[in-house]
Amino acid sequence: MAASTVEGPVAHHFNNMGQQLATVRFGMWLFLVTEVLFFGGVFCAYTAYRIWYPKDFEAGSAALNVGIASVNTFLLLASSLTITLAIRAAYVGNQGGLMRNLLLTIVLGSAFLGLKAREYYLDYEEGLMPGTAKVMQKQKVEQNGKEVEIEVAVPKFDIALEEVLKREHFKGEAHKDYDPSRVMLFFMFYYSMTGLHVLHMIIGIGLLTWQLILARSGFFAHKSRYVYIEVMSLYWHFVDMVWMFLLPLLYLCGPHTSSQAIEQFKMAIGLSHGGH
Repeated sequence: MAASTVEGPVAHHFNNMGQQLATVRFGMWLFLVTEVLFFGGVFCAYTAYRIWYPKDFEAGSAALNVGIASVNTFLLLASSLTITLAIRAAYVGNQGGLMRNLLLTIVLGSAFLGLKAREYYLDYEEGLMPGTAKVMQKQKVEQNGKEVEIEVAVPKFDIALEEVLKREHFKGEAHKDYDPSRVMLFFMFYYSMTGLHVLHMIIGIGLLTWQLILARSGFFAHKSRYVYIEVMSLYWHFVDMVWMFLLPLLYLCGPHTSSQAIEQFKMAIGLSHGGH
């Protein structure tokens, strides 16, 4: 959209509208470059360990809720569409359309966070939380040529992981030849990477809410101010893009089936009492 076709106030520290619009866009692109560097380091570390411990990371991925992840992917893609429509609405001066699409983006993003919180809760319920907690478990060992049963301290995470991977839809290679301590490393990456993404989502929803308040007050009545929606959309699209990397890296590197995904999502929203 050419700067000459838009009208509105030019801030005192800019010479003209073209310079103002270009500076706003450049500032956001510069910020996104720093974000790429930030996430890039985490992705590189994950990739290195994924190459070193393929079986262990596949086992960890098999224990994740791919059903919730699939629905969340749809929600983010839909939110990318609504925020793009918000740019157009702001540019043509459609204040009603602007507020409607900003609100839809906020709702879709909030739904994503709600499902993600539910997923974290289910992981916590099942004991898939990295840590040093141990529980006593009976094991059979051989002593003096006889098999006896003794109690030994076993990491709580190891037991929880074994239970999850024994379920029907995980039978196969997923629960064989894995080291629980390395699977715990996978979950540390899972929680840190998705946690960073959630943090960026929360910030994005906060900024979108502020822009919705500004839209209601008539701030975007000036045509040139569509650029603030545009740069916000760049941030939102970046957050969506990060998720598109997290999805295959974390959720799809282990064995999953479509029926498993459906069952997991139904269970997450209370329509089924099956396994996670």
